[in-house]
Amino acid sequence: MKKAIVLAASVAVVASAVAATAYFTGQTSVPENIIRAGTVEVSAEPTQSALSIDSLAPGETTSRELAVANDGSLPCTVVITAAKKAGITAFFEALSCRATCDGTVLYDGPISGLRTAPLTLAPRAAANVHLAVGLPGDAGNDLEGDYVKMTLYVDAEQVH
Repeated sequence: MKKAIVLAASVAVVASAVAATAYFTGQTSVPENIIRAGTVEVSAEPTQSALSIDSLAPGETTSRELAVANDGSLPCTVVITAAKKAGITAFFEALSCRATCDGTVLYDGPISGLRTAPLTLAPRAAANVHLAVGLPGDAGNDLEGDYVKMTLYVDAEQVH
């Protein structure tokens, strides 16, 4: 009987403690929350042969345009580089390149070292990069008829 009294007293104490801390509550919901990561995507036009030049003579410079676009949803910086894939190394190293955009010089030097300064593009923005390729006036007959096959790379990185 003592145990039953002690148990009943304990239950009464716990019940009164719970009742003493009772309070009103409410809740609402905010559904359909979606969080999506941004994207960095870049494209270039033309997609092939942007710098194809026939019969470049010593002392000549030929220009081409490369349209670069930020197709992503985040602002990015774009850098253009070149890599020789085939051809004569001495000819590749003799070629000069000047890259500009809206009057700003992005690169001026040998095409073999082409790496433009970063060009910042907002999302869905585009820019025309003017590429002027030349062969020095003092190029000798040893370069006559030479060629180089190269690839232009347009790399984009999210603005930090």
